[in-house]
Amino acid sequence: MRDPFQYYASTEALSIKAWAKFKNTRFVRILDSSAGEGHLLKGKPFKQYQRVPIDCVEIDMRKHAVLRAQGYTVVGLDFLQFQNGSSYSHCIMNPPFAQGAQHVLKAWDILFDAEIVAILNAETVRNPFSKERQLLVRLIEQHGEVEFLSDMFAGEDAERKTNVEIALIWLKKTSTFEQEILGNILDNLRQDRCEADDLASAFHVPQELALPTAYIDNAVLMFDAAFEATRQAVFSEARASRYRAMLGKTLGELSGGGVHTVDDSSLDAVKQTLYERYQDLKNRAWSSILRSTQVKSRLSSAAQKRLESDFESIKSLEFTVANIYGFLQGIIDQQGEIQLSMVCDVFDLITRYHSDNAVYYMGWKSNDKHRTLGMRIKTTRFVLPGHKVESYHTGLDWNSEQLLADFDKVFALLDGKTEAEVSLVSVFRQHFSALKDGERISSSYFDVRYYPGAGTIHFFPKSKTLIDRMNRWVGCRRRWLPPVDTQAGPGFWQQFEQAESLDRAFHAEVNKQCPSGTRHLRFDPFWAIKHGGESEREKGNTLLAQAMSAVLASRGIDPDAMLANEPVNRNLLEWIDALESNQDLPLAS
Repeated sequence: MRDPFQYYASTEALSIKAWAKFKNTRFVRILDSSAGEGHLLKGKPFKQYQRVPIDCVEIDMRKHAVLRAQGYTVVGLDFLQFQNGSSYSHCIMNPPFAQGAQHVLKAWDILFDAEIVAILNAETVRNPFSKERQLLVRLIEQHGEVEFLSDMFAGEDAERKTNVEIALIWLKKTSTFEQEILGNILDNLRQDRCEADDLASAFHVPQELALPTAYIDNAVLMFDAAFEATRQAVFSEARASRYRAMLGKTLGELSGGGVHTVDDSSLDAVKQTLYERYQDLKNRAWSSILRSTQVKSRLSSAAQKRLESDFESIKSLEFTVANIYGFLQGIIDQQGEIQLSMVCDVFDLITRYHSDNAVYYMGWKSNDKHRTLGMRIKTTRFVLPGHKVESYHTGLDWNSEQLLADFDKVFALLDGKTEAEVSLVSVFRQHFSALKDGERISSSYFDVRYYPGAGTIHFFPKSKTLIDRMNRWVGCRRRWLPPVDTQAGPGFWQQFEQAESLDRAFHAEVNKQCPSGTRHLRFDPFWAIKHGGESEREKGNTLLAQAMSAVLASRGIDPDAMLANEPVNRNLLEWIDALESNQDLPLAS
């Protein structure tokens, strides 16, 4: 299969040679514009603990995780679309040979004051038939040097071998910023004075911007405008700082008192300031995308936190239209996993806060030694405690409303809809007085009662089908159910369906096998399987399985025959993987 990215990883010898080309060894911030899996960075002449920031651009997203695992920050995908180069002191690259000249010219265009080292096909320099190649040759003649090398991709450590001759190029771009400051002071002062007069008469806060209607295009245009204004502001501040320093010290400073001014007009200071303000703008811009996307409005609270955790690495990317769409596409690609996790989040909320919300059944065989218990939410009613309000409050607090909103999002998902027509939050906001007086009010998916004294909300599901769908999704995810219905005997599904009616007998049998006795000596199998060590969990599972087997036997269900069928074609893990890879999960019939 042809490699669309022309990926040839740098060898260790070539990496060391490339880094040795840099004349300035005071590394402030480094950019690898075609990072691959970080091979070219292995020859860097400093250790990772020296904390020299290294940013990477890599078009193959499959390699991003490898780069981040090595401690590098991924800031972009396609370097030819990359814009921000102001903060880098060094740029090193091994670009695709077919685009070598374009990549070097791009680096030259966006860098502010920096050295460039590039690994190119020797033909790019020796045969300058295109305008890009001709411009590259002129840059080398005026601002750099080139060394031709053979067999650098033919050694034993080369991942992909080729005998192509390469050109190792070094360029030095020097900013005109220092000359601008150290040039004709009077001319600059007159220019600044005229610009200040023009600015004072012309400046106003724009009320409208003639931007495209698409939100993403608008956001990128606003970001670019903000950064350009920031860049000009930083340059102006640096000029002002240099002029102030040239005027000399105040009398207070000369006499040892007063506030000493700092000259922050050096190139390094300007680069650092630009970098910090650029990062702040990117953080704001990416956050606006995350807040505005409809995807987040459909996520549970826990799913939002997981997305925001991933967002820490996403926001390091350059803020471009392509990167934004790539981020949103990533969310879409993970939709199946996100949906399953959301259902499990709400399932755990329901089962965590009240022991009477769930019932148990004999789950799928976990190994040859014992069976594990599965858990189901009751289809008739469940209770959530911890929702007390002060007498002067007119509604639930924010945390309680978030929990209710999570319920609506997940049950709308289970129902194949985007949102609930009558949400639980709206029910509590509009009918809070009636609920406090004991009335039972309906939302799309639940009837609810509220007991303000105890702080409990009682949920009465309106659709047993949706509760069963949740139980089955979670049962498959947690491996309490077999991969397909035919893998278990009819007794399995009989006791699964009758779990609620068996639950009381099951708990009575557990109490018989684990009598209370002296309270602190009693072994609690339910606590053990949730919180105990490995031996305690196994003991708890064994005791609960024995109790369930006794109850099933008393009802005429043979627990051994219940799981007798041998697994068919696909095993559980394969089935779960197939389920999670779907963009939209299939609804149970």
